[in-house]
Amino acid sequence: MLRPRLHRCLLGDAPARVDGNYRVTRMLGAEAVFTGDPDRTSVDRGIEALCEELRHKGQRPYSIPRGGACALGALGHTLAAHELFEQCRQLGLATESIVLATGSGGTHAGWLVGTRALGSPWTVESFTVSRQAEAVPIEIARLATEAAALLGLNWRFAPAEAIVHGGFIGAGYGIPSPEAADAIRLVGRTEGVLLDPTYTGKAMGGLLENLRRGLVPYRSVVFLHTGGEPAFFAGDGKWLA
Repeated sequence: MLRPRLHRCLLGDAPARVDGNYRVTRMLGAEAVFTGDPDRTSVDRGIEALCEELRHKGQRPYSIPRGGACALGALGHTLAAHELFEQCRQLGLATESIVLATGSGGTHAGWLVGTRALGSPWTVESFTVSRQAEAVPIEIARLATEAAALLGLNWRFAPAEAIVHGGFIGAGYGIPSPEAADAIRLVGRTEGVLLDPTYTGKAMGGLLENLRRGLVPYRSVVFLHTGGEPAFFAGDGKWLA
């Protein structure tokens, strides 16, 4: 049986150092293809171009969109919602809100589908780490609707159902922010949990700031750690000093 060959399309140019997520890519044996463009959307075009090139070579590529943001990818998070629901039920926890980081929207979409399917009373809220908050709910609603269709459910999701908070992207996607650094230090020192500066650190920074402002009307909140730890070890770490 032939082993599938892995390719990964990355924005910008190849870094001078092999660290962070790029190190993981190399370790897994994936061929990295860089777009030469710092815009995140260049990855979408890069994936399409790479797949077309592989087809011309007689290969049959299976493309996974940026962030895994597709209907099938969202269903993985629908299963996660069911798992958490059962854990809370067994522990007698009345969770009122699920909070997470959102980039391409697939995670939030999957949790919306799972929440509706379970009839759970909790809200699902996210902090955007890339696009402006006004644009993200449209994509989340689309992905949630498509994911539900894969389950044979004729459900429609409206953008208004996707609660997305902005204001914590900082200088831009992938650029560490002071709020993220503070959140990473606090959570690491008090809980022994490592967050990353691109996704979970910024989302936790937003959650903590909203708590300080009295903008979180819930007594029981579950923060979803969606990974990203390799990014913590990338670069010189001066942002955490």
